[in-house]
Amino acid sequence: MNKSKKWRIVNTLIMNIPVAACISLTAQLLAIGKVIVPLFFINFTIAYILSFFIGMYVPSVKWGMNFAKACKAKPSTLPFGLCINVVVNLVYVIANEIVLTYFNVAILNKAPLIAVVFGILETFIPIYIVGYIVSFLWNKPSEALTDNLINE
Repeated sequence: MNKSKKWRIVNTLIMNIPVAACISLTAQLLAIGKVIVPLFFINFTIAYILSFFIGMYVPSVKWGMNFAKACKAKPSTLPFGLCINVVVNLVYVIANEIVLTYFNVAILNKAPLIAVVFGILETFIPIYIVGYIVSFLWNKPSEALTDNLINE
């Protein structure tokens, strides 16, 4: 069933709270080994806003569904959801990795561009794993919460 734009906006806003928080927290712990609260909130805000625009304007769910179908997963099954999340999470993590790493490494720390590249390479897999787990576990509760808020 296709959802309204209002439903999609609310769901994207709800869905991105824990995902942006976990990506920001994981990145900071990997990069500096501790949490600096003001920096966390700056990174969370950037990740949250970026993720909202990705969720609204990049057809990652459609791509994920196509991937799940290509993998012969049956709709409304666990394997189908897992396959969708492979692609959706990949899109979110790539965008956030590039933007957040550039912001933290090049802008805040004035490091050269090669440091950004190595920062992305070094943190991509752990951030992908964290993002995958959090987004997969939060997807159904997020949809249920959105359904409760938006009566369609």
